Amino acid sequence: MIKVKALLMLLLISSSLFVAGCIDGELSAEQIAEKMQTKQDSIEDYSYTMYMTMEFGDQTMETEAEMMYKKPNMIKTVQTQPAETAGSITVSDGETMWLYDAQQNTVMIMELPDMPEQNEQDYLQLIGMMMNESDFSLADVEKVDGRTTYVIDMSPKDESDDFGMFGDIKVWVDKETWMPLKIEMKDADGNPMYSVEYRNFQINTGISDDEFQFEIPEGAEVKTMDEMMLPQVMTLEEAGEEATFDILTPSYLPDGYEFKNAMVIQGFVETVSLSYKNGDDRLKISETVFEDEAQTPLIMDSAENVSINDAEGKLVTIYDDYKMLQWEIGDIQLTISGTLDKGELIQIAESIQ
Repeated sequence: MIKVKALLMLLLISSSLFVAGCIDGELSAEQIAEKMQTKQDSIEDYSYTMYMTMEFGDQTMETEAEMMYKKPNMIKTVQTQPAETAGSITVSDGETMWLYDAQQNTVMIMELPDMPEQNEQDYLQLIGMMMNESDFSLADVEKVDGRTTYVIDMSPKDESDDFGMFGDIKVWVDKETWMPLKIEMKDADGNPMYSVEYRNFQINTGISDDEFQFEIPEGAEVKTMDEMMLPQVMTLEEAGEEATFDILTPSYLPDGYEFKNAMVIQGFVETVSLSYKNGDDRLKISETVFEDEAQTPLIMDSAENVSINDAEGKLVTIYDDYKMLQWEIGDIQLTISGTLDKGELIQIAESIQ
């Protein structure tokens, strides 16, 4: 299970919030934050090509994207690999965000809420938390894509559940901008898990505001999402009233598991998510109705084929013992995810009729 601190760690890595402190172990969190803030205050815009590899057991997923950012809150990402997502675009001018799916020719438009600048105290608290939870060391100085970088080793001080699946992390930090140009992450067992490299990195090139506008392609289906509309947690009965299809529920659950809540997520497709809990263990059942052909996530490409009531299903281990089981009943695509073993997941699936 991915803990809150684990998610925060990824966020901090990708936004370079921790990198400066590794150069001088005597620096305090406040000094680190001040030094980083000074560097980043001088950056008005930047762009790069991102190459990312994620490993899940025997499966490897590679993605490539062109990315750019401009202050205060303008972003743009254009997917170039894999082929299944090539041409998809996420772009925001700071007030509106457009999410374009090139394969489906669909556009989701969201009006963004006001995003006030993060106050200094919050920033310092994030830095301090990372330093308290991790050991840092400067390992080397190397070139990455022609730029001089500090090579930093980072490891959790303990193996508590707060870090979940994460182990050692190595970061190559640009000496000029103090932004990460390369990251390699291992799981708690020392196996490769995640790597990303930022190439063709450029700063302060005067990126035009026009880059952060989106022209809707001809014939694209368009939907508008209310201001950062998030699905509401509800009871099973409330979800049944909200959903446009009959929600399927399991007649079998392992001992100790109880229903926690449901959510109905509506966009280009409609998904009902059912959450179950057994102490700290979680089990989730997602049910999605597609207007056309069901979409299978890339992670399922090398999944194990299994049988569920004579129907074909796919089972994949994402990390450690966390698994996803996916199959279809009529026009509903179902996905069960959790840390239960294969036999238990299949038994739950077969009890859903």
